[in-house]
Order: sequence, then structure tokens, then C-alpha cells
Amino acid sequence: MSLATPTTLPSAKGAEGRRHFGQFPLQRRVLLSQMPLAISTVVVAIAVLVIEPGVATGSPHFVLGLGGIGLLTVLAGVVPWHRFHPVVYWVIPLLDFVAIAPLWTAARYVVDGMSLLSAFPVFWLAWSGIYPALALTLGFLGSAAVTWWPYLPGEAPFPDELVESALTRPVVVPFLMLALGVAASILTRSMDKQRVELRSALDRAASQNRMLQAVVETSDVGILVVDGRGNDILMNQAQRRTHFIGLPPGRDDGPEDELLLFEADGVTPIPPEERPVTQALQGKDYRGRIIAIGTDGSQQHLSVSASSMYDEEDHFDGTVVVFQNVTDLMDAIQTRERFVAEVSHEFRTPLTSIIGYLDVALDEDLDPIVRKFLITSQRNADRLLGLVTSLLDSAADSSTVTVQEVNLARLVQNSVESVEVQAKKAGLRLTADLPDRMGAEADPVKMSQVVDNLLSNAIKYTPAGGSVTVALRRLGGVGGIGGVDGGVDGGGDWAELTVRDTGFGMTKAERERLFTNFYRTEHVRKAAIPGTGLGLAITQGFVRAHGGEILVSSEKDVGSTFTVRIPIAGSTF
Repeated sequence: MSLATPTTLPSAKGAEGRRHFGQFPLQRRVLLSQMPLAISTVVVAIAVLVIEPGVATGSPHFVLGLGGIGLLTVLAGVVPWHRFHPVVYWVIPLLDFVAIAPLWTAARYVVDGMSLLSAFPVFWLAWSGIYPALALTLGFLGSAAVTWWPYLPGEAPFPDELVESALTRPVVVPFLMLALGVAASILTRSMDKQRVELRSALDRAASQNRMLQAVVETSDVGILVVDGRGNDILMNQAQRRTHFIGLPPGRDDGPEDELLLFEADGVTPIPPEERPVTQALQGKDYRGRIIAIGTDGSQQHLSVSASSMYDEEDHFDGTVVVFQNVTDLMDAIQTRERFVAEVSHEFRTPLTSIIGYLDVALDEDLDPIVRKFLITSQRNADRLLGLVTSLLDSAADSSTVTVQEVNLARLVQNSVESVEVQAKKAGLRLTADLPDRMGAEADPVKMSQVVDNLLSNAIKYTPAGGSVTVALRRLGGVGGIGGVDGGVDGGGDWAELTVRDTGFGMTKAERERLFTNFYRTEHVRKAAIPGTGLGLAITQGFVRAHGGEILVSSEKDVGSTFTVRIPIAGSTF
């Protein structure tokens, strides 16, 4: 690690408080870099004192080298190196060469390997990270000077005529030191590169964490993250507000299992084992569970979803629970239902009066043509009253049926006759393929409405020149209706009504939402065709109440086919 680089990585303190070398002040790093040579010199001094006491006490070279290294060690620890340019502290390893030279001269015959002491300043210069080429050059020259110092004239222990041959003996040592210096420099540069990359990765992770934290905290959706042991890891501001709403009266805070949680009705308490967070901690994933939290005027409705987290070994590692406030949506739905109920109720009163006066009029002696017109008006008024009643049933979420023996063929025929004029005005060809009679146990009012809704839609959504075809047939024990969600039990005979048109048709996405309350396709909305979007939802409810099902097949710009199947034997509810 470079001594000159002041940038440090985030602390990696362990249990013992250990820190990375780069986190220390420069003065301390210089001292630590000098300590290996200082300690090695002490070891050498002890060894020489034991082996050759005379050298340790009587050689001025030995004393000079030992004292020089000691003085340089003290300077490494007391000089405020951070006040100078980083290259200034090179004075310590360079002077180390000067101190090692007399020490090597005095003790090289007493202890083997004394030349290795010069490896310490070579390493130090190489790993400093400052001017790598200059550092390697100075390390090579310094180690060469130490190695050849004893062979200089006047210092060699052999005659001058042998000095020339002796000078070649240590020639390999400086090159070995140079190789060590190169290795240290490469290792340092590699470590510095890794440190920079790690620092960059940490900075990116910190930046992403800050962005994620900002997104989570500014979200209106409550977010709770819990680890595998049930400890809260994260709870954003929105969820903290929701948490406080659920606290019992008089409490400033409390655990999740003490919150006031209720089912969607806002009254039924949720048992402890069925609470959203409890189930999420059991590894259960769910979407859109509606609950109520709090009491009195502060109660809120939440849509809760949970998704489990797993570690690399696929073990449960916690869960993320999301709480979306849907109070306004629930209020809007309730308001809509109240509106439908109230409007339908207001319609029922005048319709009842109209039907009553028609009954009175039909008791009079009337012209046959007038009587026919009044009978038709009465029949359609009765059906309109049935529609209003169905709206009330829809608003109250009730679709019970009162079955009796009816002639389905006659019932469908009446509906066809009622829309003949409408189809003719729309420029459509209306055809019916009906048996003379088909007895069944059904609710005549609701089944009439089923047929009326399908015929009305077929005529309304088919352009002029198209056709609408109605067919009724009996199916023998079909063994269940295939392809129906939640299919119908088999056994017995079934009545199948088919209404086919050559109208606008629908896409797959539109078909999937077709039976949703108040849903109308995009084409119908753009064409401003009148309607509420309730007819098919009500129709499906009536058919299912009879123990049957309604199917639809449709293709955009080709047409649609609606198929209704109910058991002949009557309702299964």
C-alpha cells in the first residue's frame, strides 16, 4: 500500500479494533515501515554480541551502523512528515543504506546474510508508490553501495592486487534486490488499483443506497423489510405513519403484533396467526390482501402484498411487505354502490305506478290493436322493473334466484320479438333457431334479463348490414363445462343459449375484463355508444346463480359469440 496516498478505504475494524494500514496517519506509517529494519538490526546485534562480543563492542563500524539505524527509527516516528511533500520521507530509507553499509562491513563474517538488510529500504522505496522508476533506481544503487562498501580501497581485508577480482563477487546482489524491488512495485501498483476499484465500487454502492433510501422514504406506499429472524431491517416514513394509526389508544409505540388490525369489513379482528407480517415471516407470498387498520374515524384500508427473500442456498432470508393505502378507493366503491342503489330505488317507484295503470287499462274494453300495444308496453315495463331490481341486487351484492318451471324457448322468443323493431331500425338481420318448447327450472325474470342483455349488446355493438343469430339447444349429460373458470359439475341435461353477432369484436385484454362492473371497451367509449358497463356483470351473476356459466369468444373486427349454459334441473344454489 502506498505510503504517499492519503486516501483510505472505509474502516474495516474487527472485534479487536484493527484498522487498515492506509488509515493510519503518514507519520505512523513511516514509523511502521522503518520498524522491520529496526527489529532485524536488534536481532543481528544480539547475535553478534553472543557469537563475537569483540565485534559488537570494539568495532566502530558496527557501533556506527547500529546507532544510525536507531537514530533514523526515532526520526521516522517524531518528524511531522505530513507537513512536507511525500517524497521527503524517502530520506529515511536512503539513509538506511548509509547505516547498513558499516554494519555489514563489521559483521558480515560473523553472521551470514547481512546483505539482506538492504532489502528493507529497497522494499520501502518500491511500495511507496512515488516515482516508481526513480524508486527502483535508488534502491538498486543503494543496495549496490552497501554490497561493495567493504571492497573499497582501504576497507578490503585483502591485498590491493586482489581487490579487482573481489569486486565481482557481490555483483549479483544488487540485481537480486532490483528484482525484489520490481516485484514489490508491481504488487503495490496492483494493490493500489484494486483499492481504487474497491473504493469506486463502494462509492457507487453508497450512491445507489442513497438513491434507494430517497425513493423508499418519499414513496407513498408503506414498505417493511424483515430479516429471517423477524427483525425489522427497514421501515419507511409512510409505513411508520401507518404503524402509528394502528396503535391502541394511549400508546405511543408498540410491536406489530399489538396493532389493531381488522378484516376488510373494518370490524372483524384478524387472528394473530393470520396477520399479514406473521404470514409473511412464515414464507407465504400474497398479493392485494385487503385489511383495515385502526379504529373510529382514523381507520384506514390497506392493500397488503408480501414477497419472500432467499439466500444463495435457497433458505428463507426474510420478506418484503408492502402496504398500499386504498381507503379512498374503498370509499369510492361504496359511494358508487350507494349511488346505484339509490338511483335504482328511485326508478322503481314510477315504474311500479306505470305497470299498475297498464293493468287497469287492460281491464277495459279496448280496441284489439290498442290492447296489443298495451300488452307489449306492459311486458317491457315489467322487464324494465326487473332491470332496476337487478341493479339493486348488484349494489347489494345479492344474486339469489327463485326457480320455477319455465319454457325457455318461449322466454327467448319473447326477448327476440321485443328487439325485432330495434334490430330492423339498426339495419341488422335478426334470426332465431329455437325449439318449440324447452322446459327448465329457472328464475324467469332473471333469465329474461340474461337474454335481453345479450341481445341488446349484440344489436348495439353491430354495425348496419351485420347479423345477429340466436340459438337454443338441449345438451345431454356433458360431464361438466370445459374451459370454464371454476367449472360446472357434470351430470344431467343442460340448456345452451348462443348469441352470435358480426359486430366490433374484442381483443384478448378486453375479454379478460369484460365481466367487470362499469367496464366498457375502448372502441365503445370512443364511439360514445350509450351504456353503463353493468349489464354483463349482472348477467354473469344471474347465470352463475343458476349453477351455470357464460362463455365468450371474440375477435377484433370480426364479431363475438356469447354462450350461456344452465342445468335443466334448476339452480344448484
